[in-house]
Amino acid sequence: MRKLRSILVGTALAGALAAGIVAAPAQAATASTASTAGAASVAQAQYTKHWFSGYSSFGRGESRGERSYYKGYWYYSNGRYHFDIKTWDRDRDRENTFIDFYYHDDRGWHNRRFNTGGHHEWKFSYSAKGGFDGFRVRVGEGRSGAFDWGNYHHDSF
Repeated sequence: MRKLRSILVGTALAGALAAGIVAAPAQAATASTASTAGAASVAQAQYTKHWFSGYSSFGRGESRGERSYYKGYWYYSNGRYHFDIKTWDRDRDRENTFIDFYYHDDRGWHNRRFNTGGHHEWKFSYSAKGGFDGFRVRVGEGRSGAFDWGNYHHDSF
């Protein structure tokens, strides 16, 4: 009886040891996947998008549905502020849609103007090293000197 008990205990011990060896690579793979997923969530949290949008004012004979509009977002990554702005001109009246993007840094306010006759997307970035600390953006539609400007959207950092 004693020999049988020793054989059963030895077999159980060998089986548990074998199962542990087989399970170790699976646990390592699971831990690796979990650490990769954790790194991905940290990276995703690092790139939080901040949304903004606006509409142009509407001119004579236009309805609210015919105004130009934009939608965009910004995020901070690796010492730079990244922007992605899309705009749409919905009335197709051969007047361009303009985006005025003003940004502020250590040297004051600066302007970038983008324009399109339909739908367009712009992607650009600014370094935080020069004191970049805010922006404002608006959309307008029309011809030079007669724009139907919308309200400003502005953010400070």
